[in-house]
Amino acid sequence: MTYSENTEQANDHANQAIDLMEAHQVAPHPQNFEIWFNYASGNNLDLKTAIDAIIDIGEPFTTERTDELYAQYFSLMAEGIKVTEATNKLGQEMQNLMSALGEADSNTRDFGSALVEFTGALQSGSESDLKSALSHVAGATADMRQHTSALEKQLDDSANEVRHLRDDLDTMRQEAFTDALTNIANRKMFDSELSRLSQEVSAEDGNLCLLMLDIDHFKKFNDTFGHQVGDKVLQLLAATVKECVKGRDIPARYGGEEFCVILPDTDLASAMILAEQVRQAIGSKKVINKKTNQDLGRITVSIGAGQLIKNEPIGELIRRADEALYFAKNAGRDQVASEYDVSQSNLSAAAKTG
Repeated sequence: MTYSENTEQANDHANQAIDLMEAHQVAPHPQNFEIWFNYASGNNLDLKTAIDAIIDIGEPFTTERTDELYAQYFSLMAEGIKVTEATNKLGQEMQNLMSALGEADSNTRDFGSALVEFTGALQSGSESDLKSALSHVAGATADMRQHTSALEKQLDDSANEVRHLRDDLDTMRQEAFTDALTNIANRKMFDSELSRLSQEVSAEDGNLCLLMLDIDHFKKFNDTFGHQVGDKVLQLLAATVKECVKGRDIPARYGGEEFCVILPDTDLASAMILAEQVRQAIGSKKVINKKTNQDLGRITVSIGAGQLIKNEPIGELIRRADEALYFAKNAGRDQVASEYDVSQSNLSAAAKTG
């Protein structure tokens, strides 16, 4: 990230960052300092909005929370550095390989010259010329064998290095699109895959549905038992949802205590069946504080479902699924609702007022 502050402005933002970390009981580690320096400077408006929201609802900045903030708002910079490093390594390997191939080409030409000389000696019939040519061919053959062996090793080494770089980039991509707390797809992955799949199913006249889940009364649970227990609940919910889905289905953390599941090749009726299975599976889990062995009861979720209309903006699908989610909450929570339920309710209300 490039910073445009002069020395005085940078010092001011640094002091503000330190004061803010102290006020919110955040350890002054380099990673945390980067978060709060950018908050103080206003360089990253999305980050500032996210932190302000956490402050407004009174949540503490736990290690897990700050790790999530860093992963969400600074991971692209870290990814860029890693990609640059990998690209540089790959470029160096290609340079080494081209150099080795250049040496092999030169050696091949020398060997060819020796063969031409030997052919000329055979034609001349001179014993001294023949002996000299044989000696030259023998030396060229030995050099050729040596350089060929060196080239084979260089090729093997380069192939291994390229494989390692590919594995490193695959790992980096996986980390970049995985939520650090729950180990399922993060918001970045959700946005990317929903966009890709919506275009795919629209082109093929297929089906795609979206589930949006929200933990009922999660703030009260957090306030009662603490945010560390709350984080364990989020992990439990993510693991449970992951167990319920299959195939190309993509569970993702949308933000806070809200989760989503992208369901390709699924119509609304099938999505509602899965939503109910998820609701029951989560509701059957007991939440136990392992440190105290205290039974904390059970958690419940409300779920909304929407189905993609061909060629519509994905924001409309998200809006309808979100409306269905809040319809379920307003209807008493711990239940599922679909966009169809919302539209029927609206029609009913319109008929009554009409």
